Amino acid sequence: MFIITFSDSVCSPIIPYIIREFLIDESAVVIMLGFLISTFNLVKTAANIPGALLGDRIDRSIIVLSSLALLPATFLLLMLAGNHLWILGFYILIGIFHGICMPSLNAMVAGLIPIEIRGTSFAIFNLSWIISGMAAPVVGGFLSERVSLRLPPTLSLILSLTILVFFIVFRRVLGISSSPNKPVEKREDAAKPFTRTLLFLCGMQFFSGLGNGILMPIITAFLMYIIGVSPAEMGLAFSLGWGIATALAQIPGGRLSDKFGFKPILISSTLAATPLLILLPFSRNLTQFILITAAACFIGNLSSPAFSAWIAKLMEKHDWSRGYGLTSASFSIGSIVGPILGSFAWDTFKPNCFPPFALSVLFMLLTLPFLFALGEGSK
Repeated sequence: MFIITFSDSVCSPIIPYIIREFLIDESAVVIMLGFLISTFNLVKTAANIPGALLGDRIDRSIIVLSSLALLPATFLLLMLAGNHLWILGFYILIGIFHGICMPSLNAMVAGLIPIEIRGTSFAIFNLSWIISGMAAPVVGGFLSERVSLRLPPTLSLILSLTILVFFIVFRRVLGISSSPNKPVEKREDAAKPFTRTLLFLCGMQFFSGLGNGILMPIITAFLMYIIGVSPAEMGLAFSLGWGIATALAQIPGGRLSDKFGFKPILISSTLAATPLLILLPFSRNLTQFILITAAACFIGNLSSPAFSAWIAKLMEKHDWSRGYGLTSASFSIGSIVGPILGSFAWDTFKPNCFPPFALSVLFMLLTLPFLFALGEGSK
């Protein structure tokens, strides 16, 4: 996960600037960013369904290996991009990868850990990709400014080939196999899929995805056109404002959820973090923007291990891929609409940045009714 995330994140700060090479106008760039993010989430959602269903029927490590084979072609498209359609191809392939791979990967992790420390254990797993996401945008921004915008995807191509070989060797040496079809002991706290609990979890994730989806293009546009950052500064904003804060939240978030329960942590972090996003359009420089983003990300991501562990608690082991896949798909469905909505909100209200940010906050707060409706061990 560390290498996968580094490969992806090292390219994140340079993509808006590659798009700007092909589409000069600000409105066209911002709308294209929203369209690309929405396309990624549409493809990821479509891929989540077979990824979730297959993960409960065949060896999950085979699914992860198959999806890893897509990554080299993904970064090759970005490296050789001759127009914005090549970048569209990149987002389609990376969406297929995430949609197929992640339900099985999360289910494999859940199967390794006892329930009493599952929150903390998911926090440790999350750190494997969050720490990577801290360093990668800074590296990508630095390499693009000092050498070329196309150097980060070249590095990602090399890393994607490395992780494919690494996983093959890792799987063979350790004999990894994660067949979901072995008999499992029934647990009293387990719930069948497609129940009220799963529907509420999916509803919560839909509105979370919608709010976050709106935020994606308007944060990039705000940094590019209001604060006027360079690619290196864009990478720094992602790394400090999101990466470090998110990483620091994992272990305390996991321990708090193991001690106080998953639901209380999810509710309290949402109530405390979401209103902070209203302050972002009032940032007057990069430092202010990073400090506000970091505070919101730290508090909000205290809930990340709790949510992953909660799904494993509420569902049977042989349905875990389905649970992770369907909640991920629900988040992605919201993220399909969100970036397009955010892009048009930015274009409609500019130069007033407040309404797009307020719209994002409103949808994020709509996750709360679903959370309150769920019991800690709901069925």
